[in-house]
Amino acid sequence: MSTLLATKLQIPPSPPRVIQRTRLIDKLERAIPQFRLTLVAAPAGYGKTTMLAQWARASQMPVAWLSLSQEDDDLARFFRYTLAAWEAVQPSVRESRLALLLEGMSPDSEAVLSAFLNCAAELSDHTVIVLDDYHQLQADAVHDALDYLLDHLPPRLHFVVAGRGRPAVSLARYRARQQLFDVGAGDLRFTQQESADFLREHMGLELGDGEVSALHQQLEGWIAGLQLVGLSLRRQPEPVEHISGNQRHIADYLSEEVLDHLPEEMQQLLVQISIVDRLCGPLCNAITRREDGQALLERLERESLFLVALDERRRWFRFHQLFADYLRRRLRERHPEDEPNLHRRAARWYLAKELPEPAFRHAVAADDVQLVLRIFDLYVQRMLIGGQFRQLQQWLDALPGHWESEHPLIGLVRTGLLLFRGQLEACLRSVAEVEQRLLTTEVSNRAAQLARVEAVRCSIACFQNDLNQAEAFAERALHELPDEDAFFRAIIHGSLGDIYRRHGRWRKAEASYDRMLDFIDTPGLGVQSVHVYGALADLELRRGKLRAAADYWQSALTISRRKDSRGRLRLPLVGWVHIRLAELHYEWNQLAEARDHLDDGLVRAEVGGDVRALIAGYLLAGRLKLTEGDDQAAAEQLERVRPHVERAHFVHWRSRFERLQLEIWLVQDRLRTAVNWSDKMLRDEVLEERPESEFALLAVARVLIVKGDQQSSRQAAALLERLLEAAQAEGRMGVLIEGYALQALAHERRDNQTAAMVALERALRLAEPEGYRRRLADLGLAMARLLQAARSRGMFSDYVDELLSVFDDDGLIGKTPGASLPEPLTDRELDVLQLLAAGLTNREIGERLVISPETVKKHASHIYGKLDVANRTEAAARARELALLE
Repeated sequence: MSTLLATKLQIPPSPPRVIQRTRLIDKLERAIPQFRLTLVAAPAGYGKTTMLAQWARASQMPVAWLSLSQEDDDLARFFRYTLAAWEAVQPSVRESRLALLLEGMSPDSEAVLSAFLNCAAELSDHTVIVLDDYHQLQADAVHDALDYLLDHLPPRLHFVVAGRGRPAVSLARYRARQQLFDVGAGDLRFTQQESADFLREHMGLELGDGEVSALHQQLEGWIAGLQLVGLSLRRQPEPVEHISGNQRHIADYLSEEVLDHLPEEMQQLLVQISIVDRLCGPLCNAITRREDGQALLERLERESLFLVALDERRRWFRFHQLFADYLRRRLRERHPEDEPNLHRRAARWYLAKELPEPAFRHAVAADDVQLVLRIFDLYVQRMLIGGQFRQLQQWLDALPGHWESEHPLIGLVRTGLLLFRGQLEACLRSVAEVEQRLLTTEVSNRAAQLARVEAVRCSIACFQNDLNQAEAFAERALHELPDEDAFFRAIIHGSLGDIYRRHGRWRKAEASYDRMLDFIDTPGLGVQSVHVYGALADLELRRGKLRAAADYWQSALTISRRKDSRGRLRLPLVGWVHIRLAELHYEWNQLAEARDHLDDGLVRAEVGGDVRALIAGYLLAGRLKLTEGDDQAAAEQLERVRPHVERAHFVHWRSRFERLQLEIWLVQDRLRTAVNWSDKMLRDEVLEERPESEFALLAVARVLIVKGDQQSSRQAAALLERLLEAAQAEGRMGVLIEGYALQALAHERRDNQTAAMVALERALRLAEPEGYRRRLADLGLAMARLLQAARSRGMFSDYVDELLSVFDDDGLIGKTPGASLPEPLTDRELDVLQLLAAGLTNREIGERLVISPETVKKHASHIYGKLDVANRTEAAARARELALLE
């Protein structure tokens, strides 16, 4: 594929002997920068491509070249090729939003158009995109997209569109606005001098001025006609006046004159190889069953037999379209019995080279249903996984109607397409029809095909969240499916993994995903493994296994970066992988790596519009801002998340949102707001009834611990006990680590140092092997004090030092309470200061700390003196400067 792709993006090389069209080249070079669109439209044989290639090689402007073919008649494919052509002259576009969009499967057309125009707006020099053979495209979506681009094109980007006809864009409007430069057949015709030069230099003929003049007038400068006349005259010179014919008929007449006088073997070879659009030596050998294909092509080019080189190495060629049309018509008229075999040979060669599109086209032309079924068997799965739904629909539409009723596999392909498009009702009807055909049609592998039907039904049941039906279908399918039927086995295991996850059956989910990974090396399934690795990573994260999760996410990222994955994965999925990796790097306090992955992930999530990835990304962005001490920026990120959380149905992400909200309130000394919200959630049992609410409940426990009165302490203890018990039962190590750490803070708050150290030791024992950092560091200065106490006792010395270095990196060590004051604050004074800053009255503080209001006043007086302030407002401000507040 890469060789063919390269020829589409290269300016065609010059023929061995070429007439320089200096007059037209100069005209184009002056005109193109002044117009949005330059149209080069003329019938076959007027030298459109040759002239444009001459101009492109000589131009002072960067020229991106794209030779179009029928396969490009798809909007996403058209833009991917256009981008590749643009990148050849401006490599920086590969880093653009446009390139990012086109990396993903099924990119949004409006977003692509907008990104294209934004790229064009950044051009500093005039740049030209040539779209050659545009007449090959028929899709309205492509014409509409080009029309939109031309309507809004920035001044430094210009399109040159070349083809046999006039494209279906708003030419009259562009002409009225003086935005169109038109080059037609009249402009492309040779002048008499050019006709003379062509016949002499290109065809090797020495004709008199009168003969040249007569030919030029008769053919009206039509280049292909001159070439045909020249070939005829080279064979048998004759008076020019005996050559007759007009432009409509001369092609057939002179083709017969030329072709019929070639050796019979050469005639046969030309007709045979005319069936393909592009030619190379090995392909010619496959079609003709000879060994001299390359020599044949080189000879045809030397003898000017309408063969055009497509690359500088002259490995790939194509016939001039006019000549190819004639040769194909001759094949159909004179050797119709040979045509199917020739197409079959071409199809097999393309299939061996893993080029399914031309292989399919020639297999259909050969009327070879078995070869089509083989192509389906090899490539349909990859096309479905890669989202090539439109192309697969075109394949199905190209088949004779009776094939589907005679060959149930074709109906199964249609069923798979409906399944992947999410059209479940139509899919159910289709799979029933396929099953009926399988039961009533003679097929050699009926049991295996019926097992595929059951596999599809298993997937449908999984989509419908019907676990019992899914398991029943899976059991029947797996019993009959051959071991080598990797695609359908993978579909079953992947679908079961998804439904087991939804039902909380984690071990079965993991087992199903592991079985799916057995097929990862099957062609086409590698891309699907990105989803599987992601699912396995999530399962590891539930168990708190950071390192295993990181390995899975990294494997997913590696696959997403492979060249063969480009355009086959939805862009937000790749963004999701980056964001989850960013979360892990954040937990390990590798903040630079976290920010890099977060940036890559968010831009893909934003471009792709994926709500779940946006929620995860903005929440992590807010948390990173908190580590920088910028609570205002963190709150802004939270507000970006809020509308997504309120509209979406990702309940567990709502809990993460609420957790960050509580932490921001604590940083902002809005303890009363945090307490009021927590009390309401606990009173109404909102969080208790919500699945996967651990994140929010842990944050509530922290608020209760900071609040510190006896009732809150009891609530926190009870809440943590329930959370720890559930986490222990489910193996949720991340919850256990944070739960034990909060228990330690609660015990320390009640001056129970021994119990605090016991709980902290449990947290550290679980956290150290996986390298947890932020889970503990984000609990603030109170945790720093506990860790310093643990260090003094020699508890996990190396790991505790690493954790304390996180506080140091955050600029908190050395700012622990009272460290920079002439007379440090006592623990009780710190408690009072915390509540003063939160806005509580002396009476409320007394109730919380179980002391009298008078004692609160004494503590406040001591605090003001040590801080050198006059009132509680100044005390709060000074405390923030000294990082005395949690």
